Formats: sequence, C-alpha cells, structure tokens
Amino acid sequence: MKNLTLISLILVAFVANIVAQEKILTETENDLYWHPERKIEFSDYQDPSDANCIRFNELFGMQTSANMGFRGIVDVPENWNRRRNRSKLDKGYIVPVFCKNCSCILSKDSLGLKVDRLLFDVGELCARNVRRELSELQKDMNIRNVNSMFFTTVKNSWDERRKIFVGQILRDVFVYEKENAYEYWRQTIDELLDSTIEFATTDNDRLRFVLGKPIKEGYKQAERIMGDMRRDREQRNE
Repeated sequence: MKNLTLISLILVAFVANIVAQEKILTETENDLYWHPERKIEFSDYQDPSDANCIRFNELFGMQTSANMGFRGIVDVPENWNRRRNRSKLDKGYIVPVFCKNCSCILSKDSLGLKVDRLLFDVGELCARNVRRELSELQKDMNIRNVNSMFFTTVKNSWDERRKIFVGQILRDVFVYEKENAYEYWRQTIDELLDSTIEFATTDNDRLRFVLGKPIKEGYKQAERIMGDMRRDREQRNE
C-alpha cells in the first residue's frame, strides 16, 4: 500500500512538472504567447482599470478590451565575420502576445471572449506570413542577414494588415451585427491557419521571449537592424 501511495505521488509530481513546463512555454506573469492549445480565458483579463473597457464598450458594445500585438526580435551569430561563422544565418523571432495586465473585462460575455480568441488567431496568421515572407526573401536573395535587413519592414507591413483584419471583424460582429459574422470570420481564419501550418509559432519562438535572451548557442541579440524601408523610401521622396 505504501508503495502504491509513493508511486501515486511520483506520478502527480511528474504531471505537475509537465504542466508547469507547458505554462512556462506559453506565458509569463504578464504575457500570454499564442499557442494552439492555450486559449484566452476570462481570468487572463487582469488590468485593474476599466478605462479601456469602457471606451471599447462605447465604440463596439464589447464587454472586454484585449491588448494584443506582435513581439519580435533578431539574434545574430557572435563574431559573425569569423570564417567559421560566415555560413550562419541570423535568427528572427516573432510571437503574437496577449498582455494580461493591459486587458480588462466588464462582464463575462461569451461572444466577446470568442471574438478575442479569434483576434489572437489573426495575430498568429499574420506572424506566420511574416515568417513565410522572410523565408522566401532569404531563398530568393541567398543572403545570411535577411532578418537584420527586412524583419522590421515585413513585420510592420503584416501588423498593419492585422489591424485592418481586427477592425473589420469588430465592425462586422459588434457594430453592423451582420448575420453569422463571427462564424464567417472564424471559418475564414481557420482555413487560412490550416494553409500556413508550416510557419506556425513554435516552442522556440515562445521560449525566446519567455527567457528574454538568445536560445541558440553562439548567438547574441542584434544591436541594430534595418528600420522600415518603406518609410525610409517615403521620406526620401518627400
């Protein structure tokens, strides 16, 4: 009987350790990083202020205000110019993030929660397209520093598209109250996610931000990368 009890305790501790590791990979105290199995819950809205919630309620009639966006960073090989490092590529990491202590809730509205989960998935879709576009640039141009050169430009471009998606979904569901608007957008985003699965956010993407330091040996955070080339071009043409 004592042996069974001991085995049970060991199994409980083992399962608890797995759960803790999974949580480390998906979130910190303040931030939740996109993961297919970790959905936003009512308890994740932890902003003590109702100011943004009241504003969103006035604009869209929503009971929640979710602060979501991208987090991106570029790591480069240390001593990149040394002969043994010349074939290494720089590493770009981008994750959709839900800020817990920046998001508030007025009441537990099920539709609002479903829409926020949908919007989080929109962020993931756009993050996947950032990775896809950078991968295509690297192959087409055959360069080692595609992230150092184009990460900001591509990320900003897809963040702008993300905001357009978000605005349209909120208007269709809450302002215009179009029939089956949520179901239409849910199906559309799911289909787009299915078609971009090879560029999905990985544990390494999340871990880079959870740890706050490079995860690949021999790499360091880039001190400087190129800015948004579109804005630089616009400024030159003014």
